[in-house]
Amino acid sequence: MSDAITPNPYAAPASDLQQTTGDQVPSIEEALARGYDFSIGELISESWNRVKGTKGIIIGGFLVFYVVLMLATLILGGVIGIFGALSENLFLAFVGEIVISLLASALAYPFMAGINMVGIRRAADQPISFNEIFSHFGRTVPLVITAVVMMLLIYLGMFLLLIPGIYLGVAYLLAIPLVVERGLSPWQALEASRKAITQHWFKVFGLFLLLGLIVMVSAIPLGIGLVWTIPLMVIAMGVLYRTIFGVLPAAQ
Repeated sequence: MSDAITPNPYAAPASDLQQTTGDQVPSIEEALARGYDFSIGELISESWNRVKGTKGIIIGGFLVFYVVLMLATLILGGVIGIFGALSENLFLAFVGEIVISLLASALAYPFMAGINMVGIRRAADQPISFNEIFSHFGRTVPLVITAVVMMLLIYLGMFLLLIPGIYLGVAYLLAIPLVVERGLSPWQALEASRKAITQHWFKVFGLFLLLGLIVMVSAIPLGIGLVWTIPLMVIAMGVLYRTIFGVLPAAQ
């Protein structure tokens, strides 16, 4: 008797949003070559079902981040302001503004990468924790470089008849998590995100346009709805990422 297992011809077809297990995670090249597809309605529905258990982590992370950023900006701004007033040096004041902007970027992008990873891990049914949000500052330099190159290219595209900028603004949505989750260089992450999203650019654009509208409407009643819709958007990004690239097993 043969030990071979014959596939069940009556089995239900796998969903486009089916989670990829650890030993089936494709390389970036394989992910780009295999293609993907998704339904906007199904993706949002799955994301909504995964919001439970993440609200405290995501909203709490945002609050802690904004408090830390505000305090750091106030303290550094106050110190620079005092020195600028004492020296009456406009150049020093200008340099101070640049330093504050760099500080904000250095704090913001590793934090955003952490938020993205919470959504990605939730989408892959991996353990999530509050510490995830603040555990990627070791990649601050590549993350900031990615963000700077991304913004320069988007602004250049906006200057060139607007449409190229809108295209790149959507196409680069997954660049930041690719730097963290796959360890790609800034340019590799930007290109991988662009090539992947270009396969279904209009559908991805429609997905985040709809999510943006949901967030805007939820903010109307005193912003209470944001407690649910902000995690919804974060997890939707994670489900999209998982659908395209798969998710590597979490480090033990």
